[in-house]
Amino acid sequence: MPLIVDLVNPDLALMLPQLIVLGLAILLLVADIAVPKARHGVVLTWMALIGMGAALIANFTMVGTNESTFNGMFRADDFSVFINLVVLSGAILSIMVSSSYLEGHIEAGSMPLAEYYVLLSFSVLGTMIVGASGDLLMIFLGIEMSSLAVYALTGFARQRVSSLEGALKYFLLGLFASAILVYGMAWTYGATGSTNLNDIARSLSGVVTDGKVEASLLLALLLLIVGLGFKVAAVPFHMWTPDAYEGAPTPVSAYMSVIPKVAGFAAMTRILVQGLGPLRDEWVILIGVLAVITMAFGNIVAVSQRNVKRMLAYSSIGHTGYILAGLAAFETINPNGEISVASVLFYLFAYAFMNIGAFAIVTWLQARGSGTDLEDFAGLGSRSPLAALAMAVFMLSLMGLPPLVGFYGKYYVILATIEADMVWLAVAIVLASAVSAFFYLRVIATMYFSEPVRETPRTSTPLLGFGLVSMVAGTVLLGIFSSRVLDLASDWVQAFSVPI
Repeated sequence: MPLIVDLVNPDLALMLPQLIVLGLAILLLVADIAVPKARHGVVLTWMALIGMGAALIANFTMVGTNESTFNGMFRADDFSVFINLVVLSGAILSIMVSSSYLEGHIEAGSMPLAEYYVLLSFSVLGTMIVGASGDLLMIFLGIEMSSLAVYALTGFARQRVSSLEGALKYFLLGLFASAILVYGMAWTYGATGSTNLNDIARSLSGVVTDGKVEASLLLALLLLIVGLGFKVAAVPFHMWTPDAYEGAPTPVSAYMSVIPKVAGFAAMTRILVQGLGPLRDEWVILIGVLAVITMAFGNIVAVSQRNVKRMLAYSSIGHTGYILAGLAAFETINPNGEISVASVLFYLFAYAFMNIGAFAIVTWLQARGSGTDLEDFAGLGSRSPLAALAMAVFMLSLMGLPPLVGFYGKYYVILATIEADMVWLAVAIVLASAVSAFFYLRVIATMYFSEPVRETPRTSTPLLGFGLVSMVAGTVLLGIFSSRVLDLASDWVQAFSVPI
């Protein structure tokens, strides 16, 4: 850990990555005033990239740490390090995708760049706080910090009615879900006498030993799953997703398809595994059924979509189901690592590269005057071969074709369900993936076997291009070296080894 921070306050050293992101948000506000308007776009974008990169580097200094501060509310452990890795990587990729899109709106004043990056920074900070939470109150504060920023980003295209409509739906339903979530936390506190996750686990261990589970605990569990189900867009709590994804600026859609989902699953893992682990028998079947419904609905409805952004929204719902299946396979944390939680972490990391990449291609087309309908991809293979190849890689990875990272994400989830004797859940994943092949391959077929509707004008988007190269490389290389990443995630799962 850096010596300067450690000398000032040892507790602050545990929060170094979060403090860097907070400092970045403050610096961006100052730069908005100090930087000349002519250099606004370049300076703010590179400030955001450097700040997120610095936080990512600082995050690796926390590897091997297993300490808590603020009376156990904040935990610096390897689980939080992995969540930070996913969040900061996704944020850096999202900034690369956003830069060229936003530059076209700066002069018009419709999308202030500083506000965009500040909101994105606070959303990232909130998600990082969730990953490092050791207390229900801290989880709630982190989720709400992240969610409020994303609500604003969804309606960032203020001159477009669809953007405002999507943001309003997201906001209103989000408030309702937050009320249910905090109500579930209140019931949990009433039943256990604590909001600290470790204390909750210790309190519940006696309940499980006696074989009696109070109705208040079951109600608390149900409320928590409903509230968190909205945050990850699980069916039937998904109603906001298609309209929010379609209405939001495409770079925001790319961001919100990954980072809020990471926040939701980090909260689910902290609460269900670390806090309510002794109640495993009560929640794994519920999560498993929710996973089947979610993956089936998301993939089936995606088949009928002709708008690519809306199709990716329903696809995102389907992938939520796959990740839920990994969580449903949870048994117990053992000294050799728990493949269930490790598969969830691996899938989140893999999903960041391939899904932000798919939205990045849509952004790339929009920068050249195209729309987001499937017909706008017609003939892309002949118009822009490299862009078509990148989109094909992302579609095939989302579908689950080896050796791309999407295949291994599903493979490890299926392996976890089989080891947990939930073969029915593994079969559901395979069937849902088979359905998804139709709409993913349809995009590829449109790009390579349809006549181009018009030529794509040449536009310089170097940062977006570099981001696309990085995401394609990540999608391929993470698949090739997937076992090493999974081993890393398995090692870091030991943060949940709670003596009870």
